[in-house]
Amino acid sequence: MTPGDTTTKMNVIIHSIRIDTKPGQELNNTPDIKEQIMWDAFKAVLRGHLIQQKVEKNRKKYKEIEDIKKVIGGLEDQLKKHLLDTEKIKELKFWKNKKTTLELENMAKQLKYIKQHNFENANKPGIWLARKLRKKKQQQYISKITREGKTYVTDEEILGASREFFEELYKKEEVNPDKISQYLGELQLPKITEQQRESLNREITIEEIRKALKTMKPNKAPGPDGFPVCFYKILQEEAIPHLQRIMNKVLTEGVIPDSWSQADIVAIPKENGTLTDLRNFRPISLLNSDYKIFTTVLANRFKEFLQNWIGPEQKGFLPGRNISENLRCIVDIIEYYECHHEKEVALLAIDAEKAFDNLNWTFFKLLLKEVDIGYQFSNAIEAIYNKQEASLLINGQQTRPFKIEKGTRQGCPLSPLIFIFALNTLIINIRKDHDLKGTKIRGQEYKIRAFADDIICIIEEPKYQINNWINKIEEFGKLAGLKINKLKSKILTKNITKQNQEKLQESTGIKVTSKLKYLGIILTTKNSQLLKNNYQVKWKEIQKDLEQWKFMNISLLGRIAVIKMNVLPKLLYLFQNLPIIRNTKIFTEWNRDISKFIWKNKRPRIRYTVLTDANNRGGFGMPNLKLYYEACALKWVKDWINLTDESILTLEGFDLRRGWHAYLWQDKRQIEKNFGNHFIRASLIKIWERYKNRCYSKTPLWVSSLEASQRYILGWKVWPRYKDILKKSEGIYIMKNIEELRIKFRNLTWFQYAQLKGQFKKDSYMGFCEKEETWDRILQIRKNEISRIYNLLLEWSTETESVKQCMINWARNIGRPIKFDEWELIWNKKLKYTYAWDLKENWLKIFHRWYMTPKKLATMYKNYGNRCWKCKTHEGSFYHQWWSCEKVQKFWRTIHEEAQKILDKKFLIKPELYLLGIVDTSIGWSTNDDKLFIYISTAARITLAKQWKSEQIPELEQWMEKIDEIKNMDKLTWYLKETRGKPIKKTNWDKVDMYFQQRYMQKRTGTLKES
Repeated sequence: MTPGDTTTKMNVIIHSIRIDTKPGQELNNTPDIKEQIMWDAFKAVLRGHLIQQKVEKNRKKYKEIEDIKKVIGGLEDQLKKHLLDTEKIKELKFWKNKKTTLELENMAKQLKYIKQHNFENANKPGIWLARKLRKKKQQQYISKITREGKTYVTDEEILGASREFFEELYKKEEVNPDKISQYLGELQLPKITEQQRESLNREITIEEIRKALKTMKPNKAPGPDGFPVCFYKILQEEAIPHLQRIMNKVLTEGVIPDSWSQADIVAIPKENGTLTDLRNFRPISLLNSDYKIFTTVLANRFKEFLQNWIGPEQKGFLPGRNISENLRCIVDIIEYYECHHEKEVALLAIDAEKAFDNLNWTFFKLLLKEVDIGYQFSNAIEAIYNKQEASLLINGQQTRPFKIEKGTRQGCPLSPLIFIFALNTLIINIRKDHDLKGTKIRGQEYKIRAFADDIICIIEEPKYQINNWINKIEEFGKLAGLKINKLKSKILTKNITKQNQEKLQESTGIKVTSKLKYLGIILTTKNSQLLKNNYQVKWKEIQKDLEQWKFMNISLLGRIAVIKMNVLPKLLYLFQNLPIIRNTKIFTEWNRDISKFIWKNKRPRIRYTVLTDANNRGGFGMPNLKLYYEACALKWVKDWINLTDESILTLEGFDLRRGWHAYLWQDKRQIEKNFGNHFIRASLIKIWERYKNRCYSKTPLWVSSLEASQRYILGWKVWPRYKDILKKSEGIYIMKNIEELRIKFRNLTWFQYAQLKGQFKKDSYMGFCEKEETWDRILQIRKNEISRIYNLLLEWSTETESVKQCMINWARNIGRPIKFDEWELIWNKKLKYTYAWDLKENWLKIFHRWYMTPKKLATMYKNYGNRCWKCKTHEGSFYHQWWSCEKVQKFWRTIHEEAQKILDKKFLIKPELYLLGIVDTSIGWSTNDDKLFIYISTAARITLAKQWKSEQIPELEQWMEKIDEIKNMDKLTWYLKETRGKPIKKTNWDKVDMYFQQRYMQKRTGTLKES
């Protein structure tokens, strides 16, 4: 069952569900039966009904074959008694053939769907390509496990030992609630506001449920009740009102349906973990979809509260917070201590053992009470974390249920939010404790950074401090359930002698190392080693993959899709978190390796600039790694311009004498060389200077000359920018008077006003931006920043390719200039007619003149003839091979005659029409006719390309077979999209069907005249 399913069979099933379950709902809709019980009963009836429907469907599907099997069995029994009965032998042969035919028909149906899947998905980014590239299936079968010194190998033993492990893991650890209350009380935590409390505790609305349902992915595995998300999406009208009543009952009564407390746990192996040790498996809970809808509603509410309540140190699971902010802070911290050799620091990266699974229920329940979260929301949390049980799924077998008494279920939408809510008390405790010393710069303090349970502590004077930090964390852990895994935790030190490092390791029991992995990035004691330990290591992995995939049967677009799917994401993560590349030579080396993969070690047929140009400008859309890196770097520069993140600006500019705008616009970097002595700043400023003049030809209005000169003297949070201090008079910019400026900037003095005026006179010579530039719009956005910046840089870098050489060659071939809007119509509209990338690729290859010709090969190889492969007379140029050859002309005339029959229109045969899809507006085609012609001409080009080097031209039947294949696959694609709730515009194939029918009738009557 899929959302949006509109087939007749599905409608019948849905209708019968509505009829069969309605009496039960009406009967149970009485005050003495609880809503929660009624809901579970309703699901049980539905499940039985759907199983019945499936059994009936399978019975009908296989009935004919089963009946034939019975006939065959009866005939075989008779032949045992009468071995030489020829009539029975013939009859048996007939029925066996019929059975084989039916089985082959069923198999053909399955193959047709496989073929359609390839038609729609082959060589484009997605699951099809990911599966093709996958080295090996994720290991799911557990052949043996080791626990407490014993090894278990049989399925029964593995199942039993695994159940014991997880039952022990989730067993409640007794903690005195009074101690938790005392701990929380001493922290003096910020209380919830009345407005926040009202938002969290209000009645759940139908709109909230619809919103939650809309965001849930339909292809996720269901929970123990077997109902997937798409079931609720299809039956929204019936299910949502009932769900709303249950959810609001949970808020008021604190009781959930029994089925919501159940889960199936699937153990997923961690990366690089020993598969015999259950500690190296991540338990993922498969939860019922109706429960997940409820917790999604709660999570959406809870996020709004946590966004304000949780401090900036925690970057996990909250909107608008980015993982790169933590890494940027740590890299800047290392750079700070690189310049302050007299100070010692330790970075303690904590590995919390089974952090989510060990969280104490009592702790976060009392925390909710401490912040005064509200009665209804507390009820819901209390109901969820009161009584839970789960069964373990191992090797396709299920254990008996066992109790869950602690931890937040991984797979529950509410789980990560509850975890960071509880962990925030530790962060607050560390932040408030003045005895715990972190890094302090100009009033800003940097002590701890977290992304969910990935915690790193910044400890100054670790020799005296580090054990106090560990004690503080362990104090929290005893109450909340956080356990430090000292074997996996690491310490990275700066400016500490080897002897003191050994003492540190001895006193803490945690290994001191020269590098550690935090959030997927290898951090080192010197930032100069980051490039080697991250970029070079990652590229070696990518090189190995590219070498392995190089000779796989993947098309040109498929290879570009591999770069988008498998190479770009790996590097993009590094680009976003470590914009430290100074020498662009590294990109040249990477591009060389990518080129070898794209062209299979052969000479490139299309220029790199054209490959990386955007699809809507006739390019192939291959990622330009250098521009993606620069886009990520400019995203960091945005913070220097906007001046909003005071914490980062203070840390990153700890040694600067002037404000950021002095270096960004007033070129003070040329005077103060220390700006470039910072590993991060040096990389970023080079990229900004490369594009600064492209962004602005005049002084931008975001510049603050006062911030540039007085940042560290005044220490203001908000600075007067030109957009604040200027106004227009008679078409030119003048400065506002001091009284006008003091409305917004009350502390502005006459001296500061004079400074503003002096710089204004200097900047007036260049002038000020009159209109909002593209970069100004980018400064204001928070979403899709990297893509927006990348597209801008790409547009600038491919300006010289706006008119491509192939466009000039085509205009020369057809004897007329081709207008730019004719090209844009192909790129932006006609290429989107089909969902099959193989059809798109043929078109792009023709446009870019990708195919090798005798003329081209003759220039590459000695003694290679330049004559046409087909006519053997004329020089085999690209245009000759595709169009002007006498034999090829005969093929195109045949196709032209048949195309006119199909479309029932007369039009001139032109090369631009059949090779490029450029249609004369005088023809007056409908969009559907245009689409049909594109398929007709593409089928012709593909059949001709298959006999590219042959003397022969394709037969008409070959072209018809290709058209028929495209038609069938397009129809099936539309049908599947429609039934899966992702409708697309339908192509009307009636004209093609009629053409095939007429040819068939003419063949039968002998009246067919071949073209």
